[in-house]
Amino acid sequence: MVPAPIFCIDGGGTKSRGRLFGADGRVLAEGEDGPCNPSTNLDRALTSTLALWERCAKTAGLDPAKTGDAVLSIGAAGLYVPAAREKFLAALPNFKRVVTMSDGYAALIGAGGGKPCGLMIIGTGVAGHRLWPNGFSVQRDAWGWVAGDRGSGAWLGVKALRHMLEVVDGIQLADGLSTRVLAYFGGRAKVNDAISGIGPDRLAALAPLLLAAADDGVPRAVQTRKRAVEYLSALARVLDIGPSDALYAAGGLASIFAPMISETLGHKLATPQADAMQGCYLVAMGRAPEEKVLDETMEFVP
Repeated sequence: MVPAPIFCIDGGGTKSRGRLFGADGRVLAEGEDGPCNPSTNLDRALTSTLALWERCAKTAGLDPAKTGDAVLSIGAAGLYVPAAREKFLAALPNFKRVVTMSDGYAALIGAGGGKPCGLMIIGTGVAGHRLWPNGFSVQRDAWGWVAGDRGSGAWLGVKALRHMLEVVDGIQLADGLSTRVLAYFGGRAKVNDAISGIGPDRLAALAPLLLAAADDGVPRAVQTRKRAVEYLSALARVLDIGPSDALYAAGGLASIFAPMISETLGHKLATPQADAMQGCYLVAMGRAPEEKVLDETMEFVP
């Protein structure tokens, strides 16, 4: 019997990526598509999944209609929600086997090659992950930009936007941060339209403006950046990373914040060994444990 190819997806709230592996680990095809979060938009998640499969299968010379010949291993935002996962699985075509996990867990496995480690994801959102030697994992934060994700791009964007609006209202004096943000929106006359319906992705686009202002020494921006480092360092501490444990950092803002967190913790944050799709592949092949999330009600011995 010919071993089945492994189709792996890293599904996020903004975009999804797919990679088709041969059973020998050789990459046969890759692709990108739209959002894949079954808990917020099931139909869109299914559309992205199937579009990625069709694209990758065709590139690899496979028949996209023969899903039963392939294994699907997917790490997607929202798959840790039982109801969302059940609906998603029920709507999928019949793959030979389906392996599911959260997108954070897939990234954690990819980062450490399936070995026990910690991972800080610092991008539009923020999450801390930890894999223990007994196969259990924990996730901290990742509550979303409204209630959590402190230190993230979206969080920085909120701080920058609020400061600019305080300047517009005459509560604060104009500075290098407010000037940058106001210019980004095209001036005072365009602010109302620009912020209507604003969400995490558009907020995160303001983060580079705040960080540039901090580099220039603007007090409000420096203070906010310092607070972000404090939050992120505190999040890393609750992962209980020992001196000999590997701690990785990934995400769009990782290169900026990892050195600052490393200095605060006295523990270097390393670059991940591989990405979330490689993590999905390792889990599907049995080279890393399937996701077993530690519940606070469980008695746990690392």
